[in-house]
Amino acid sequence: MSIEKKVAKQKKLTAFGEYLAVRSVNKSDVARKVGISITRINRLCYDEKTYLRSYELQLIALAINVEPTQMHKDLYGHLKLKEEFSPSENVINNITKELTEKKIISQLGLTAQDIKRISELLPFCQEERVESEILSHLGLKRKSSRMTASIKACVETGWLKMRQKNTEEGFLSYYIITEQGKKIMESEK
Repeated sequence: MSIEKKVAKQKKLTAFGEYLAVRSVNKSDVARKVGISITRINRLCYDEKTYLRSYELQLIALAINVEPTQMHKDLYGHLKLKEEFSPSENVINNITKELTEKKIISQLGLTAQDIKRISELLPFCQEERVESEILSHLGLKRKSSRMTASIKACVETGWLKMRQKNTEEGFLSYYIITEQGKKIMESEK
C-alpha cells in the first residue's frame, strides 16, 4: 500500500485523542486502569459523535496523572456562553440593573415576574392609563400586592409619573411613562 493511501486512510483525531497523543499516553493502560474498554477509548479518540462522560474524564485524568480540572479546562476551556440577548431580554436586564443599583428589588421584594411585568407595563403607558386599563393589559383580574409593588417601583425610579384625579367613585390614579422610563425601554444600554 502506498504512503498516500495510508495517510488518507488514517482517521482524524478528536480533541480528546489529540490530548492523549500529545502526552504519549498508552490507551490500553488507561483502559485497564479506568475499567472501560479499549473500543470506548478509541471511539473517544476518533469519533466526533462520541462524547466524553464526566466520570470518564475524572478517571482518565487520574490514570494519566493529570489534574482533572486542568484536563477539563484544556479540552473545553474554549467554550463561551452566548452573549447575545433579544431586545426584550436587554430591556429586562436594563430594568433589573437599575432596580438593583437603587436597592428597590430588595426593598420591595420584587421577583423576576414583577420585573417582567414592569417591562410590559412601561410601553403600555405611552398614553395616560388608569389602573384598571393596566390590569386588563397585563391579564390580571384584580389589583394585587405584587402589581402594586411593580407600579410603586416604576414611580420610585421615575419611570412612571402618577397623577390622581378625584371622581365620583373616589380617587383614580393615572400613570404615564416619563423620559427616564423611555430611556430604560431602549434595548441597547
